Amino acid sequence: MSRLLKDFRRWLPGVIVSLVIIVVLSRAVDWNSVVFAFSTIDLRFLVLHGLCYFGLIMTRAMASRVLLDNRPSFRDSFVILMQGYLLNNVLPLRLGELGRAYLLGRKTGQGMFNALPAIVIERFYDLAFAALVLVSTLPFVLSDVDWARPVAYTTLVVVAAGLLSMHLVARFRLTIRGWVDRIAGRVKLVEKYVLPQIDAFLDGLAVLTNLRSFVLSLLWMTLSWTFGIAAQFVLLRGFLPTAPLLYSAFALGASSFAGAIPSAPSALGVYEGAIVASLVILGVDAGIGLAFAVLHHIAHIVYSGIVGMYGFSRSDISVMDLYEKLLNRKTEE
Repeated sequence: MSRLLKDFRRWLPGVIVSLVIIVVLSRAVDWNSVVFAFSTIDLRFLVLHGLCYFGLIMTRAMASRVLLDNRPSFRDSFVILMQGYLLNNVLPLRLGELGRAYLLGRKTGQGMFNALPAIVIERFYDLAFAALVLVSTLPFVLSDVDWARPVAYTTLVVVAAGLLSMHLVARFRLTIRGWVDRIAGRVKLVEKYVLPQIDAFLDGLAVLTNLRSFVLSLLWMTLSWTFGIAAQFVLLRGFLPTAPLLYSAFALGASSFAGAIPSAPSALGVYEGAIVASLVILGVDAGIGLAFAVLHHIAHIVYSGIVGMYGFSRSDISVMDLYEKLLNRKTEE
């Protein structure tokens, strides 16, 4: 905990952003409406939300397995994914992804930098799906806003270019490794400490040269996003029985892009702000939007917290130990 306080300069900007958004929300929302929304929710939809949420996690864990050449078991992929979410919920600087790469590297025995490309590829998938969702919903939501559609299309182009670039790097990784070896060989420290990490990262990208693995991972991520939209939809129906699927899809796409904004751990405030803003655009009362966002966020924190803590309880490393290792860039190979 003392290390967290010492590093406050690193995470303070994100906390300030979250606090500003929370203050804006507190003044813009009618809190009587929020209380009323919570008092009238149909709890049966919360159960359905839980089922869809774990469907999302299981399919994403399957995608992770495929991208890592099926080396971790499904159980390990599932638990480590939730450990990553737990880390994002309690630690600053969005360290959950690096923490997950570290844990996957230990589990597979291939090291953190070999697992990291799989997580990078997942993030590219997420950006692509978020852009696709926004492109498909924008005609019904913001048809009169000129900048919205180009932004979504630009994101798709950038994501496609990024995936293509990673594919080319993976395809010609032996040639690239030869170049790096010749350059790194001139500096002993680089050859000893940096080159092995680059080699591991290039090996991790090799999955992009396997068409079957690429298609399977994409299919599992498609299912994951389908469950994600369904989870948002059924929970929103608990607050607003007449809400169409369009509402949950647009809110999920918007909140996914908002995740790039610096924030406090768990994207506190930023996530709620993005959800409320997107639903208000659709004509939903801000109080209902905030109640929906808060409940969805709490459910995610609770689910990932329970499974994530279970994972750490059966591991020889604690959350704070992992935080120290990530900041000190200590990896196990």
